[in-house]
Amino acid sequence: MMNGFIKLAVDDTFLFSCHPGIECFNRCCADLNQFLTPYDILRLKNGLKLSSGEFLKRYTTHHIGPASGLPVVTLKMLEHKDLSCPFVSKTGCTVYVDRPGSCRIYPLARIVQRKPNQRTCEEFHIVIREPHCLGFNESKKWTVREWKQSQAVSQYDEMNDLLMDIISSKNRSGRSRLTHSENELFYLACYDLDGFRDLVLEKRLSKTQAHPVKKEVIETLEVDDVALLRFGMEWIKGRLFGKA
Repeated sequence: MMNGFIKLAVDDTFLFSCHPGIECFNRCCADLNQFLTPYDILRLKNGLKLSSGEFLKRYTTHHIGPASGLPVVTLKMLEHKDLSCPFVSKTGCTVYVDRPGSCRIYPLARIVQRKPNQRTCEEFHIVIREPHCLGFNESKKWTVREWKQSQAVSQYDEMNDLLMDIISSKNRSGRSRLTHSENELFYLACYDLDGFRDLVLEKRLSKTQAHPVKKEVIETLEVDDVALLRFGMEWIKGRLFGKA
């Protein structure tokens, strides 16, 4: 899978610039499989002032990932506009402040690998050189570190690593597929954040675990989406895969 790509460390450099004056501007925002992570959805639904349920229904589809065996959410492209992103305009991204992590870090991709029986992860980056992209002809030089700082991806990396930890726990558990009800629970806790909050606040959650959620934790989860997502991903990992 990594054949043909060069691994970049954080202080390695590359040339790239994207701006409205470049001929290929917005071409990378059409005809693509745009996967959304739980944190992507949190940011987008809040930026659009929608509930997670409304956002998911209006803008996404989901399926079971063939590799992970877990629910995967993808952005629904506009069929009548050359499969373009629903959030792109002639002047650029209309949700730029809350754009998904993969859009944010482009033209880089972050790769996190964990070898069997190894707790620590190897992190590196690769440059994605697509034929239509003219940004590589620009003279602006970046280190990987500089680019990531300029695009504010640290919170995305941190939250996405929680999802990777769930996948690793699933792999260590030896389970290839979840039941239908388990998939629904995973989707609720990781993607439908407002629906999961209802589950927590109605205290039905305490019936499915040995230790009820403390009152002060509930109060935080009631108002803090990031804390709720962290809680949900940790909860679903323990609920489905125990200490695997």
